[in-house]
Amino acid sequence: MAEFLAAHKRTAVNEGGYANVAADRGGETYKGIARNFWPKWSGWAIVDSMKPLAHNAKIKNAELESQVNMFYKRNFWDKISGDAIDDQETAFKLYDFAVTSGQPKSIQQIQKVLGLPETGKITPQLIEAINNPAKHLIK
Repeated sequence: MAEFLAAHKRTAVNEGGYANVAADRGGETYKGIARNFWPKWSGWAIVDSMKPLAHNAKIKNAELESQVNMFYKRNFWDKISGDAIDDQETAFKLYDFAVTSGQPKSIQQIQKVLGLPETGKITPQLIEAINNPAKHLIK
């Protein structure tokens, strides 16, 4: 069974800290969480209380780190059923793809590779195929 924190630690390296770049359609961003797309994220209250912030600033706050982790677990890891994936490296790659490309798109792509209907939804059949790809790829 794959572990969220091991996968997230690797993905988080690429998410940076605080940013507020005018040309970014996500607007203000903290650790990859874009305010324009996730305005109700509870971590924004902590981020706002720490302003002004330099570009790529990382806030040292245990509650904020917990909120970041919960955000990614709830919105990405749980959506790909990461806990049900046997292989850690496979789970990491699917999780990282979901974070960078969007959860439905990442699931559709793995369904396509495994020759399953491209619904963009995790199903027991998809988890079984992820955990035993040779059975689905070699017929």
